[in-house]
Amino acid sequence: MKLEEKRRAIEAQKKKVEAAFTRHRQRMGRTAFLNVVRCSLSRCRRSKGRQTAGSEETQRIRKTWWRCLSRT
Repeated sequence: MKLEEKRRAIEAQKKKVEAAFTRHRQRMGRTAFLNVVRCSLSRCRRSKGRQTAGSEETQRIRKTWWRCLSRT
């Protein structure tokens, strides 16, 4: 009986650790994505030079960026 209780406790702890790793992995993925979007946005601004910041690509990047920020 004690072995069964230990096994259940170990499995429960394993699930908690896996859930923590999953949350961490998702956070890191979101952070990496936002960094790419920010770099794309700044690169787009630099490469366009005198063009307005309202270009289609810039607007698309902003929408994606704000959508991701609202989820955090």
